[in-house]
Amino acid sequence: MKTLQLIPAVRDIRFLSLLIITVLFSSINLQLKAQPDSGKWQAIFDKHDATGTFVLYSSKADSFFIYNPERANTRFLPASTFKIPNSLIGFETGVISDPHEVFIWNGTDYGYQAWNKDLSLRDAFRLSAVWVYQEIARRVGRESMEYWLQEINYGNMLTGPHIDKFWLEGDIAISPVEQIGILRKLQAGQLPFKTENQKLVKEIMLIKQTDTHHLYAKTGWAARIKNSIGWYVGFVETPFDTWFFALNIDMRKPSDQDARIAISMEILEKSGIFPVSDN
Repeated sequence: MKTLQLIPAVRDIRFLSLLIITVLFSSINLQLKAQPDSGKWQAIFDKHDATGTFVLYSSKADSFFIYNPERANTRFLPASTFKIPNSLIGFETGVISDPHEVFIWNGTDYGYQAWNKDLSLRDAFRLSAVWVYQEIARRVGRESMEYWLQEINYGNMLTGPHIDKFWLEGDIAISPVEQIGILRKLQAGQLPFKTENQKLVKEIMLIKQTDTHHLYAKTGWAARIKNSIGWYVGFVETPFDTWFFALNIDMRKPSDQDARIAISMEILEKSGIFPVSDN
């Protein structure tokens, strides 16, 4: 009788073991799905006739994957990617009450119809409305702005003579690799700001998601300087890793505006990091 009773138990154990092995292999396969190959990224840049760099960082592997390393470590004007720290500083200093705070349009034609109206902070971030963030910088003031730039070690930490446009045509500069350093701390809630303020900024950065993947990002375009620079920076949270990225390209033609995002998303998709075609 004991022998007969043990047979189902043995079968159950074997089945359970096979199930565990299957799950483990499935997990390993999913984890190995993301396999960046920076050597193939040249073709993507060539496809869009773009000159620049792309930096990808895996939290789990603690590894960088870089196309054009020299440029990746060169500092450039951050342009509208500065809306990320500007938002953090605005919340921390209290000059922004919440993401729904409405900034009143003064009637000036800013060249984009979407900007020519009252805007909430959330909408201003999404639309990259320069005038809203210029108002935030003026509210923060030079002393407080420079203090926080030093606290977070943001690039060269210089503002220049104009507190409301130093990130557009002033002296501040940051490299793509440094951008990732800021984003890593933001995603982990490790910047020297209140945890709730970091969560608020992360929330307004969310632009795409699936059931398992979340993409947080911000564009930037330094259009006011002679040699225009374009940015796309952010991170992707997946079930097995968080991937940080920073693209920086020369803006030489109208199509480069869309190329910032297109190049980034193609690299993320081909690397198995964000399923663009399924979204």
